[in-house]
Amino acid sequence: MAVALLVMVVILAVAIGIVAIVAMGMQGAGKQRVPELANVMAETARHLNGDAEPPQGLVEFFEEIPDMRRGSSAKSANSAK
Repeated sequence: MAVALLVMVVILAVAIGIVAIVAMGMQGAGKQRVPELANVMAETARHLNGDAEPPQGLVEFFEEIPDMRRGSSAKSANSAK
């Protein structure tokens, strides 16, 4: 029971922190106080909206992963016949 309470308190603290950052960003107050955080949040927003190019490290990561769907989709198509 104590573990569940602790987990809930942590979840609430994280949620309140996120709401505070978003509210600060929406009001523009954070831009003058913490310009580094404002720039990071603006870049993150561009990425989430799909307006920015993906980071090179992420592109390289997905290029290294073999595409497992090709084989499985061909097997599914053959088994459906």
